[in-house]
Amino acid sequence: MSRKSPNPPGNLTDIRFGKDVGEEELFSYPRFEELRTMLRLSVVQRAFSLVTGKAGIGKTTAVRSFTSELAGSRYQVIYFGQDQNGTGLLKRFALLLGLQPRYLRHQVAMQISQALADNASQGGREVVAVVDEAHLLDAETLEDIRLLSNSNFDTSSALSIILLGQQQLRAHLKDPRLEALNQRLTYRFFLEGFTSAETAAYIKHRVETAGGSADVFTDDAIHRIFDASEGVPREINNLCSLALLKAQTNGAEEVDGKLVKQLVSQRDLS
Repeated sequence: MSRKSPNPPGNLTDIRFGKDVGEEELFSYPRFEELRTMLRLSVVQRAFSLVTGKAGIGKTTAVRSFTSELAGSRYQVIYFGQDQNGTGLLKRFALLLGLQPRYLRHQVAMQISQALADNASQGGREVVAVVDEAHLLDAETLEDIRLLSNSNFDTSSALSIILLGQQQLRAHLKDPRLEALNQRLTYRFFLEGFTSAETAAYIKHRVETAGGSADVFTDDAIHRIFDASEGVPREINNLCSLALLKAQTNGAEEVDGKLVKQLVSQRDLS
């Protein structure tokens, strides 16, 4: 049973479980560090890498954390979000490289390819392209991205490319039209959800970085949150935020298993 407070505590809803966290507040765990190591190798080798996982699993957070540490004097990171597709992606790429994109798609691709080759030959900053939500891109766009990495039919790549997407991207890459791209993916990483122990450590980490008490969530509550979220960070954040709000409303000093069970039941019925 939740402990009751005669005066509802004023700090439970001050504990934030949003997606916007500072670099110093990021939760580090083995798979997270393994992914960062893989990305480091990918960039050093100017290779292609693929990162897949469920929605909300933390792919974008992990990659943004990694790229934020790349020295701006040496690297130019170009990020493409979910609003990009087809010609729009190529034109934005060209603009970010300081080019005035031409009209036709293949002309824009040639512009970018030449600019990347010139940049590499002149010792310019190394370009790291991050393509998020890549499972939403059509085969033609993905193939265009692959072609950008080979200038003048050289075997060395002019940039590093990191593709991020949900699980279906792996199936998408088996399309015969994407065979060449699939073969170019030197590094592949499937990001899984937290284990039960990692979920407990994550929740306590987020509470403590917000200045709260580590035991505000009981062990039973954390166990139920893990079961309901399957270890997916975004789902954990949502459940924790709702649980804290409910506890605050009830005048409770902690979040217990009974409260989480009620929230999960309500969520499943909605």
